[in-house]
Order: sequence, then structure tokens, then C-alpha cells
Amino acid sequence: MQKYRRKVAMHQSQYLPWPPYFRKMAQADVFILMDSVQYQKNGVQNRNKIHSANGPLWLTIPIGGSLEQDICTKLPVNEQWRKKHIQSIRSSYSKTRFFSVHFDAIAEMIQSSGPDLHSINMALILYFRAVLGISNELRLLSELAVSSRKNQMVLDSCNVVGADLYISGSGALDYMDRRSFQNAGVSLAVLQNDIPHYTQHHQPAVAGLSMLDWLMQDEIDTIRQYLNKPMELSYD
Repeated sequence: MQKYRRKVAMHQSQYLPWPPYFRKMAQADVFILMDSVQYQKNGVQNRNKIHSANGPLWLTIPIGGSLEQDICTKLPVNEQWRKKHIQSIRSSYSKTRFFSVHFDAIAEMIQSSGPDLHSINMALILYFRAVLGISNELRLLSELAVSSRKNQMVLDSCNVVGADLYISGSGALDYMDRRSFQNAGVSLAVLQNDIPHYTQHHQPAVAGLSMLDWLMQDEIDTIRQYLNKPMELSYD
């Protein structure tokens, strides 16, 4: 298998992302956090799911403004969501194994981060990176002076950071122009979502939750093994 010098992955700024988000992040040499792309309504840029005593629960930051705005310019319409999210996390996880390890720090970031949506997301992502031991290079799209969109934006970003392999999620394949990557000397690989299974306090178990759920209930070393296990990539 070819050895690549600089593997790069990208993803939109998200609120309390799920484990595959951090797995893709951990597998790259450089992770580009897309803060200056258009906000997606009904996506997971401002919401994610945890596991409450009554089943899956969406934690949603209420966002105002135009749908044409970028994530980094979106603002919550009120501040009440902060207290609600903290209370929901406390009631859902107060009896889990690692609640006391993580709750205070996460609650403080939910309470004080901001003001814009990306800044809120970024504070929590940085916490997850720290506790999960993800120490690769983290760049913001807004810092790269890339103004193109979709496929060209990804390729231009790869060129700016000197990538020779771009790790894509399967959801981006619809707009990826494989030939343009080939012509630029950037290999393209697809990392499928690997959804972990672990023991959950609330039953029945639910898949596809925020990393917060797993972090509250399992050993850090177990989660790190998932993040760092060798990639199973398909190449173009």
C-alpha cells in the first residue's frame, strides 16, 4: 500500500458530533474544520442526539437568521437552550460511570461558549480532542483563504495544506470530481462510517448518538482504540 505524506480530512462544524466524526479526524494528519460554509437546516451543525431515560433526545440550539448564512455567522435566537441542554445531560448521565469526570467541563463550555454557532461547536470539539488524545493539526477553513465551493473548495484546501491524500466520507461522493483530484496529484479515499457498539446505561441501546454518550460510559482507552484502529479505505 502506498505511503502518503500528508493525509487530510474535512468536515462541517457540528454540535456534539458522533464518534465517526472523530474517527475521521483522528485518522488524518490535518483536519480542516469547515466553519465558513453555508449552514444546513435540519442537519447536525446545531443539534445532536443523546440517550435519555425516555430514549433518544435531540439537543438543539435554536438558530435564527437566513439560511444563506455561514455556520460561523449564525447566532442562537435566545440563551435558554444552554440551561436546558445542561439539565438534559445531567438527568441523562448522572448515574453513568464517567459523569463526574466530564460533566463540569462540558457544562461550563455549553454555558459560556459562543456567541456564534461555530464558536460553541469549536469549544466542545476542542474538549473532545483533548480527552481523546487527538493531537493532529487542526485548521479552520476560514483561515485558508479558499473561496471556491464544493469539489473545488475541497481540492483547493488540500493544495493549501499540502495534502497528497484526501479522506472523504461516503456522503461527499455525489459532488466529488475524481479526475480533478487525480490531475492535481491528490489521491482520494473513502472512509465509511464505523458506528461503535458499547454498553449503555439506558436500555434498549441506541446507535448513532453523540460522542458525549460514549464518553460518559466507557474507558477512554477503549474509545481511543476505535479512533486509531487502521482505516479500511476504498481508493479511487
